[in-house]
Amino acid sequence: MRHINLKSCSLKESPSGEKFQVVVGRHENHGAAKNHTIAIVEIGVGGSSDAHFHKEREESYYVISGNGLAKIGEHQKNIQAGDLVCANPLDLHQFFNTGLEPLRYMVITAPSWIPEDSWS
Repeated sequence: MRHINLKSCSLKESPSGEKFQVVVGRHENHGAAKNHTIAIVEIGVGGSSDAHFHKEREESYYVISGNGLAKIGEHQKNIQAGDLVCANPLDLHQFFNTGLEPLRYMVITAPSWIPEDSWS
């Protein structure tokens, strides 16, 4: 059994200003899951994630707090805490913070995420 307290999860800032932390993934220091990855992402007020897609991975995004806009493929949807949206392989996806506080969401990726499968 693994137990991870997400409140103690420190986020790292990417070059785009998005903050993230892999909580469970392919490496031992991230929980060593073979078939999926779980990460926490935070986007500051007025910010966005980079538009990208995955050739082999599908992702589900559960909004923990804040408000935003999810663009996935040809669709866009206003999102808020409690919402879950999904992207299939090859769906170009991007998230925008449209609220007054950080937009924070959990990403679940299967199979496990690898950097080589992120395309812009």
